[in-house]
Amino acid sequence: MATKRSAWQLLEGHAYSATVDGRVSVGLGFAADDPYAVHLIVSADATAASCWVFARDLLIAGLTGTAGQGDVLVGLQPGGTVVSVVLRNGRDVLGIDLPRLPLCRFAADMLAIVPRGREGGYVDLDAELRSLLA
Repeated sequence: MATKRSAWQLLEGHAYSATVDGRVSVGLGFAADDPYAVHLIVSADATAASCWVFARDLLIAGLTGTAGQGDVLVGLQPGGTVVSVVLRNGRDVLGIDLPRLPLCRFAADMLAIVPRGREGGYVDLDAELRSLLA
C-alpha cells in the first residue's frame, strides 16, 4: 500500500473586508515534501483565486486559541465552532470564517503524514541548497 504524501480539504467559508462580505470557497493543501507549510486557496468565484502559504503550526495553534502576527492570523472564535483566518497583504485585509471541524480533520491528516518534530526528515536540504545556487 502506498504511503499518503498529501492532504487536501475543500470547504465553504464567509469572507469579510472593507469591500467583501459573502461566501467563498477555500482549499487547504499540505504535502510531505514541504512539511512546514500549508497552502490556503481562496476563491469567491470560479474565475479568480489567491493562494497564501503559511506555517502549518500556525493553523494547528489557531484551532485552540489565537496564533500569528503580521500577514496571517488564525484564531478560534467564542463558541468554539468557527476559526477565523485573517490575511493581510500590506494594503488590504481579508477575514475568513471557517468551520472548525473540517480544519481539525485536515490538521489530523497533516500530522498523520508528517508528525510534529519529524518535519526535517522530509526535507532534502542538499537539494534545496543546490537549487538555490544553480
